[in-house]
Amino acid sequence: MAEWLDTISTHWFWLSLGLFLTFAELVARGRYLLWVGLAALIIGVADYFLPITLAYQVAMFVILSVLTVFTGKKLQG
Repeated sequence: MAEWLDTISTHWFWLSLGLFLTFAELVARGRYLLWVGLAALIIGVADYFLPITLAYQVAMFVILSVLTVFTGKKLQG
């Protein structure tokens, strides 16, 4: 039933999610979605160039989200 999910490239999902979250930051102005969107964009680019399984992608996204949020918060003062 869900065999079509195997044919979708996951890097498109991450890139789309990253762009959506980045543009949502323009509307929400909470200074949080930008960093999570950046993490999704990084995972999308990494997935395009490297063969990464979905489990590692999700784990890397969670770790990168936390790191980018804390780094962004520290950079903003």
